[in-house]
Amino acid sequence: MMGRERFSLRSICRGLHEPPALKRDCCVRVPEEIIKYPDPATYDVDSVFGAGGTPTFNSPDISTVHVWPMRPIDNLTGVIRNLSADASAQRTRVDMSWSAFGIGLQRLPLASFFVDLARAGFPGSERSVSWPLPPALKDANRYGIFMDIAHPYDRDLTNNAGQQTVDGMQTSQGRSKTFVVPVRNPLNSVQLVNMTLAPEPTASWATVAPAAFSLAPGAQQNVLVSINVPEGEPVSPPGTLVSATIELMAFAGSVLFGGVSFIVLLDA
Repeated sequence: MMGRERFSLRSICRGLHEPPALKRDCCVRVPEEIIKYPDPATYDVDSVFGAGGTPTFNSPDISTVHVWPMRPIDNLTGVIRNLSADASAQRTRVDMSWSAFGIGLQRLPLASFFVDLARAGFPGSERSVSWPLPPALKDANRYGIFMDIAHPYDRDLTNNAGQQTVDGMQTSQGRSKTFVVPVRNPLNSVQLVNMTLAPEPTASWATVAPAAFSLAPGAQQNVLVSINVPEGEPVSPPGTLVSATIELMAFAGSVLFGGVSFIVLLDA
């Protein structure tokens, strides 16, 4: 009888000190490294600039104007692609907006779409959206179009903002032309704005004035961009649409907050 009591007490003490048995979990834990995410993308100025390149504000993924002569097209278009070979990007949201021609100007909603993108390398990994040119944009003649992409599981948020803001000239109409570009400070504090022209050597064809100025939040300043194509520059071959591009960029400190592209056709 005493032996049974000692055994019973020993069992109770062991039970009090040992951890409880693990319960079975109905959920399977998926390792993070095998979870796959989509990457819906478009040509993004900030991504190119952040990688050390010279961006263009004439996005190859957005079409807004006809050349030549330059005029608004009847149907604006934008291209979105999935760069992920691992996961499709279903229900990717695409928001379009526009502003008057210039830099940092207030944007107005234009259209919204949802697109389904297959994995990169498969049919349907790239889609285009299209919408009729609104009368307000036709009246404006020159404008900026912006495309913003959103997906809840996007693995890269640095390639989601597209822009096309473009004007231009044909040398058959003269080798010198001056453009007026409104520049607005979209930030919440006073900024010293610096205007930069790129890339070389075509940037040397242009000047901007003023090249630096201070702007209060929401304030706006016109700058003049004068392009003078050297007489020694030869005419481009027949069928050429764009002979050269000059990028005007606006900086607040080291922050690039906008720009416009000027395209040039050397046709005389």
